[in-house]
Amino acid sequence: MNRPTRMMLVFAMAGVLSWGISSTALALGFRNPDQGARATGQGEAFVAQADDASAIYYNPAGLTQVTGTQVTSGGNLLFRNIKFSGAAGQAEMSDTSFVPHLYAASDFGLAKWRFGVGLNVPFGNTMNWGKNTPFQYLLTKSSLMVQAITPTVAYQFNEHLSLGVGLNIYMGDTELNFDYTPLIPGSTVHFHGYGNAVGATVGLLWKITEQHAIGVVYRSPFAINFDGHAQVAAAGPYTTAAAANASLNFPQSVTAGYAFRPTPKLKLEVDVDWTNWDTLNVVRLHTADVIIGSDPRSRLAFNWLDSWYYEFGAQYDLSDNWVARGGYIYSENSVPTSTFSPNLPDGNRHVFSVGLGYNSKKPILFSKVAVSVDLVYQYAFTEARTINGGSLGSPYVDGTWKSDSHAVMITSTLKF
Repeated sequence: MNRPTRMMLVFAMAGVLSWGISSTALALGFRNPDQGARATGQGEAFVAQADDASAIYYNPAGLTQVTGTQVTSGGNLLFRNIKFSGAAGQAEMSDTSFVPHLYAASDFGLAKWRFGVGLNVPFGNTMNWGKNTPFQYLLTKSSLMVQAITPTVAYQFNEHLSLGVGLNIYMGDTELNFDYTPLIPGSTVHFHGYGNAVGATVGLLWKITEQHAIGVVYRSPFAINFDGHAQVAAAGPYTTAAAANASLNFPQSVTAGYAFRPTPKLKLEVDVDWTNWDTLNVVRLHTADVIIGSDPRSRLAFNWLDSWYYEFGAQYDLSDNWVARGGYIYSENSVPTSTFSPNLPDGNRHVFSVGLGYNSKKPILFSKVAVSVDLVYQYAFTEARTINGGSLGSPYVDGTWKSDSHAVMITSTLKF
């Protein structure tokens, strides 16, 4: 085995290791759109560019722009703060999470075909409020993490038009905890389940001219049936437990983007993304445990609304090796007041990002491997939202909710 090949394997193994120790993060709804630093630096306005291995996620048709072999790995480190203030009291949650990504793509010496595989966390959300909030009998902790393995193939019909298709193999893990009743101090309800599903991503890239390009991506819906167990644990000796399951519908989405290059050094892009959250209605926890099964809190009412988010980005070549990026996202709220919950206190969101990238272009490792590194800083805030009559009419979530976050993402690529 030659030295560049060994480097490629070591790089891929490092990515898999970071994958294994990852956690989840709150994103737009519970979608995680930040799956590569080059795209995130441009406010995710990347579907009409998608010119590296992360195209596996952003637009698989863009893989036809990859020559040779690329292995890309990195992650997003998020620092988040959520505050609540209402008549029933106050609560605050600050946490840190890390979401990794790994992509490998190659042309295998072929002119028109490209092949790749991606590993990432496209959906995820973790809330850990603890037991000292006004809403502890609605939620103390919840988590959702959906990992995806995506084998992908792309074909270039001609110099203008490319098509890409990815098979999404999803592996999900979810958990829900809340205090059962104040009549039995220390009593808790816990559910933990696992499940799998399959979906697809289809992308089209139309490079009209050197200055203009259009990209379109469709991600199919899927459903995961989370199988596991549920239990009620009391402060005393009484505990119940039983098998349980809950099915969760994940939305289909469509993204369309237009990229314009007024000069060879500058790219401007605008993308529009529609997410079909309307399919997420009531999630029922099914279990033979009579106590949990008869509790209205075993019915999680979402009744979310379809939402749009709008992405604007720019990329400018500072020199042959250095590039600067900037972007902005506006994300519409998808959670109605009637089902607003501390499980995901969503609202209209503004996201700003700036990034810097280095690309060696010429081989520098063992004189055979080129390297690129991209770094991004992102700031997001959710508009203050006042709730009156949310979460099954519970007064404990009524009040004002605010949140913001800081994130740093790094992505490195080896090119063979």
